[in-house]
Amino acid sequence: MLNLTSLIELRDYYKKHLFDNVLNFWENRVTDHMAGGYFTCFDRKGTLTNSDKFIWMQGRNLWMFSAIYNSISQDTKWIKLAEHGRQYLVDHAYAGNGRWHYHLNQKGEIIKGPISIFSDLFVVGGLAEYAVASGSDVDQRLIEMTFGEIEKNTYDLEFKDIYHNKWDPKFMRHGIYMINVITIPIVAQVIGSQRVKSLMDFCLQKILYVFAKDDHQALFEAVGREGEFIDEPEGRVIYPGHLMESCWACIEEGLRRGDMEIVKRGIEISGWGYQWGFDKDFGGIVSYRDEKYDEPLQLDWNKAVGMQWHDKNFWVNAEALYLTGLVATTIDDDVWFDRFRNQHDWCRNFLYDPEYGEWYSELYRNGKVKNSDKGSEWKAAYHVPRALLLTYKTVDRYIQNVTGITKK
Repeated sequence: MLNLTSLIELRDYYKKHLFDNVLNFWENRVTDHMAGGYFTCFDRKGTLTNSDKFIWMQGRNLWMFSAIYNSISQDTKWIKLAEHGRQYLVDHAYAGNGRWHYHLNQKGEIIKGPISIFSDLFVVGGLAEYAVASGSDVDQRLIEMTFGEIEKNTYDLEFKDIYHNKWDPKFMRHGIYMINVITIPIVAQVIGSQRVKSLMDFCLQKILYVFAKDDHQALFEAVGREGEFIDEPEGRVIYPGHLMESCWACIEEGLRRGDMEIVKRGIEISGWGYQWGFDKDFGGIVSYRDEKYDEPLQLDWNKAVGMQWHDKNFWVNAEALYLTGLVATTIDDDVWFDRFRNQHDWCRNFLYDPEYGEWYSELYRNGKVKNSDKGSEWKAAYHVPRALLLTYKTVDRYIQNVTGITKK
């Protein structure tokens, strides 16, 4: 049995940290009262730096505020925040035929249209979670249409609207299947588990047995069209953050199904990811690795933002925090619990900003701040509060199972 005293302290810390240090940063500055939707771009102190609307971030915020209301706080401010975001999305961001725009300016003018399946995925997840929170079926048809397009386009290797990934006739991309596995259970709450099961099974198989390679002990970000390993820079890249995010989603699905083979496989791959990602010299999880060489090439998002492989990014380490806690409490394992505690201490000591709240965007390898922004095109009220919420819930569930005592 894991150390209960430590777990109780961690559980209480995560609930307080979630509300007092992270959501508190967002709740009073995120709403665009003039044009609708959410502001997501802020500097360290919370000053607005860009009023544009990045639609996948709008969807992520909608999911987050709805999930808070559904799972941990029935305060009406969360459902009101969610309602505000939902209205903006259906009024301004829908491109028609189950597709969603990527980028609008504050006036609502389209900067980038439906160029990304990830916008579709995050919006449908937000709408579905909001439907549960509100008890309304007003978006039922829209959710069904969007999911139908996502399903069709996920199966289609010739579908090219995968920004910020780059479509290439040589590769399949892991991120599409990962975000599906995260989003499908949310959508299932609205359209039913049988409707989504075939796509979930398809994505699980791709992640656990195609992108994950036993002979390399790695889950690759891109593989060939037939699932083969491709020995070139793009084919060798490993994103520990994506690997861990994918694994916790697969483990959760295995637990929902009572399928321990899925759970065990997810934990096995998680162990590979931790070995690839953990920085033994400075702590935390690095951004990306090359399976063959010490110095990987910058690709896709990392190249766009100037992320070095050994830099420490907020979302990578947030995903590692939840994954290590989930695995530790799922299999009652002291090794994983030590990893969880180490990740907890590192995030608290380096990523959290005690002066202005929330987490920094990026750190250098040694923990010095590289980018102090709290919100951007790439960062909203999502990865950090989601990790805190999910970590709180998994630790609380373990404590309840051991003690039989439910925390009020």
